[in-house]
Amino acid sequence: CDSADVMYEKTPYPLPLSLTIGDEVLIEGTGAYTTTYSAVAFNGFEPLRSYVI
Repeated sequence: CDSADVMYEKTPYPLPLSLTIGDEVLIEGTGAYTTTYSAVAFNGFEPLRSYVI
């Protein structure tokens, strides 16, 4: 949702062709990056709920 967001540059990160709006996607190893943006209404989106497992 931001022009700085890059899922991959040198290594492909394929997603299923069947992926649609509303599907859940688990992206591991993102660290504090996602927590920082999800804690506020970044880019017009409501804050995300966090789940600690």
